[in-house]
Amino acid sequence: MIVTIGREHGSGGHDIARALAEALGYTCFDKEIVDQAAESSRFSREILDSFDEKRVSPYVVPVPNFVGMGESFRLNMQVAAAQFDAIRTLAEQGNGIFVGRCADYVLRNRPDLLRVFVQAGEESRMREMMKRRELSEEQAKKLVRQVDKDRASYYRYYTDQVWGERENYDLILNSDKVGVEGAVRIIKACIEAMESE
Repeated sequence: MIVTIGREHGSGGHDIARALAEALGYTCFDKEIVDQAAESSRFSREILDSFDEKRVSPYVVPVPNFVGMGESFRLNMQVAAAQFDAIRTLAEQGNGIFVGRCADYVLRNRPDLLRVFVQAGEESRMREMMKRRELSEEQAKKLVRQVDKDRASYYRYYTDQVWGERENYDLILNSDKVGVEGAVRIIKACIEAMESE
């Protein structure tokens, strides 16, 4: 069983993914996707981090011997391809939970896939960032909006779909209403229902 979790910044999606993995005995892949991509590609962790769920870069770099693509190819496309390959490789290892990075789209053809999106009100997400990062209210608001904007741009560029739109997910949760434990219970119930079909 594979669960993908898209999430608004500060909504607790990462915490929900980790708690769900622990409750189910699954492996959670978040930054581990970047680690896997770094191991299996020619990109350093620093390059992968610099493009990780960020708006698409306009920079073009020369790539020798890249058949069929001319003399240059967008670095961001290569980095994304390395991450998407890592997602597919990790999904073959067994039950897993994937956080962000278009995993819902990359793995969309798997019959054992549950696509989840976690959202929350902007105020609560700002408060979470103020607490976690020791930011002012204005800094937290700017961060939440910027990260969400980056994620939406990244998602649209690589999937040609709208990030957070209900048609792209099987389950959308408001973490303000259900919290981490409630979200875990709901997702577990969905998994059980899918497995009994």
